[in-house]
Formats: sequence, C-alpha cells, structure tokens
Amino acid sequence: MKRKKTAAQVALHAVLIFLAVVCLTPFLSMISSSFMDIRGVLPDIPVILPQPPLYTENYVEVWTRNNFSRYFVNTAFLSVSGMIINVVVSITMAYSFSRFKFPGREVIFNIFLLTMMIPTQLALISQYTVLNSLHMIDNYGGVLLLWGGTCVAGNTFFYRGFFESVPKELEESMFLDGASRLGVLLHCIIPLTKPAIATSAIFAFNGYWGNLFDILTFIKTEEKRTLSVALQLFRGQHTTEYGLMFAASVIVIVPVIVIFIIFQKQFMQQGLVEGAVKG
Repeated sequence: MKRKKTAAQVALHAVLIFLAVVCLTPFLSMISSSFMDIRGVLPDIPVILPQPPLYTENYVEVWTRNNFSRYFVNTAFLSVSGMIINVVVSITMAYSFSRFKFPGREVIFNIFLLTMMIPTQLALISQYTVLNSLHMIDNYGGVLLLWGGTCVAGNTFFYRGFFESVPKELEESMFLDGASRLGVLLHCIIPLTKPAIATSAIFAFNGYWGNLFDILTFIKTEEKRTLSVALQLFRGQHTTEYGLMFAASVIVIVPVIVIFIIFQKQFMQQGLVEGAVKG
C-alpha cells in the first residue's frame, strides 16, 4: 500500500514538474532573449538560459528611449493609489453591510452587485460624460475616481463574507473595553482577515498595473501614459527588434512578479478565527 502511495506521489510530482517547465519555458526564453542582440529573425530554438556576454544595452535603450522611465513612475503611482483606494473603500463598505442593519440593506447590496454584470464598454459613454462634466478627462484624479467607483463591487462582496465569519463576541468584548467602531475595524476585523485583504489587494494592483482600456480612453497627454500603453506603442515601433521588445516586456512584468513573491504568504489561509472564541 505504501509503495502504491509513493508511486502515485512520484507520478504526481513528475506531472507537476513537467507542467511547471512548460509554463516557465516561454517566460525564461523571453528573459534570456532580452539579453541578446536579436533583430529581424528569432532563434529557431528557444533560448532558456542567457548566453554570455549579456547584451544589457537592450534594457538601457528601452529605459532611456520614449520616456519609458517616466511611464514606469506613472504606472507605479496609479497602481499603488488605485489599490489603496480600492481596498479602503471596499473594506468600509463591506464592514457596513456586514455589521450595520438598516432598511433595504440587502436590496441595496444586490443592486450594488448588479453593477458587476454591466460590460465595461457599455458603461463607457456614461463614465466619459460624467468625468468630462467634472473636467477630469486627461487627469489621474478622474481615473482614480473611476476605479474607486466601479472596481470595488467584487471586493466588497468578497470582504463581506470574511467579515461576517469573524465572531461578533470578539467585537462585543472590545466594545466593553471602550473600543470604537473604527478601533474594532482596525484592530480586530482587519488583522483577522488580513490574508483575504492582501490577496485582493495584489489582484487589484495587478489589474491596475496592466490596465490599458481606461488609460487609452481617459488619458490623452503623452507624458501621462502608463507602461501598458507605452508597451503597445513600443512594439509597433520596434516590430522586428525582438531583443528590445523582450526587454520592454520584462520591465513591465517583473514588478508584478516581485509583488506576488513578497506577499505570496498572505494568500488564502483557512482557520483564521478558529479557536478565537471558546465555548
């Protein structure tokens, strides 16, 4: 029986390793090719490991040409700001729906969730009209307002389920000790649901980092572009300069991977509040 179990585990691990190699090969090939002077024709066989000497001029040229460094800063600012707004608004709304009882709470919440069913393209005209009337077209404030108003429904629904799983006895004990609603939220609810919040925050950052549709629609000034737009334009200008294109792609994707690696331990964990309340 143990031999069969061991054989099954070996086979499972072999399959997982094979799938990992298949998934990583294109990415490793892109990184390796970004350190090569490739123009006109791609190698017949994908290059998995960089071949010395490393051709770092690709990264230097990408970073210094076409304001790519400026676009990187713009993207970082918008992504971090949008993530913070998303998380703060979603947490406060989810806590209100999970703890406060008011007339029409479920009806309002369900209507709020229905906004998730509206296609982005269908809402574009009304969004543009509203932002234009507020004189917030070609303005980062308009983009952040748009994200804060339309991209929190899913997270609110997500957080509400976790907040409702936190025993109310914990809050009541804090109220007896003189804690306020804000104190309970900051020192009880959020710490206990931190993995869920961190997970959604990472996905929000990833979505904002690669957002192309909103930036193309609401940002007109070239200096205010982000990496997603810059990368598309860069590919059009350097179609056959594969080393440059791969270097630009690596610059765009690496920050997202770094964020994921740093916060991967914060991804979904079960049993966050098990044993917090006895008897």
